[in-house]
Amino acid sequence: MDLVTTAQLRALGNRVAAEGAMRARCMVVPVDPTTALCRVLGQYKMYVDLRDTGFVPHLMFEGYWEYWITEFVWRNVRPGEVALDLGANHGYYTLLLADLVGPRGKVHAFEPNPRLAELLERNIALNGFWHVAEARAEAVCDRNGDTARLMVPLRDPKNAHLVSPDLDIPPDLDRGRFALHEVLMVTLDEAVPGRADFLKIDVEGAEEAVWRGMQRLIARSPGIKILMEFNPRRCEDPRRMLAEMAALFPLREVNFDGRTAPCSPGGLLARGEETMLYLSKANPA
Repeated sequence: MDLVTTAQLRALGNRVAAEGAMRARCMVVPVDPTTALCRVLGQYKMYVDLRDTGFVPHLMFEGYWEYWITEFVWRNVRPGEVALDLGANHGYYTLLLADLVGPRGKVHAFEPNPRLAELLERNIALNGFWHVAEARAEAVCDRNGDTARLMVPLRDPKNAHLVSPDLDIPPDLDRGRFALHEVLMVTLDEAVPGRADFLKIDVEGAEEAVWRGMQRLIARSPGIKILMEFNPRRCEDPRRMLAEMAALFPLREVNFDGRTAPCSPGGLLARGEETMLYLSKANPA
């Protein structure tokens, strides 16, 4: 069966048909006891960590992840743009972004987990995007050049999170279930020169620090589009963060149909769960 391109999936304009096309082309080949190679989005090859039970099985079984977000991304990223993937994981969205921005664009992909950063870099090269996308094994925060501790649940590494330097890590930490890494911190203000056009942010509790460290980037990027997973329970002061975002952008969320709808700080705080925010002065496609 021939591969399917992102342009063809987008042109289908039908979720059932697009999901079926990706699922039909899904393949998995074991590589070693902890690694497999699978096909995602109907065309890209991805090395994946088999210990991951929260994300990887979906790729191996269906060939895609979060269809409504995937569709939103391919509708709203254009050739020649500069895209950022914060919390890039294995590189699912990095590959999609690299394909969408094309050879005249650029993708900066940040993933502090060493194992996933290694797979991310391999996946970029495997799909021929080394000239477009750059893998950076750094944690995006509000400080540049310092280090932090990253706690990684090995069976669900997409939920890895930075831990306070004051937190006492028990010496008998179950190394079969968790890994602890010292990682370098960077700010987007310093790490990304020039403008940014599209950001996908999924940083599991570091949202406030990322936001503080990207204000100059926002100021020099008038057309910026930000897709941010936001959960008030993971914030120290969610009310303040929402107020700061609302002062710069209309507050909108991406629903399960891949379309945006207005939302309010009060509604988000009352909901108390994860929301995919869309922050931009531009209306989405």
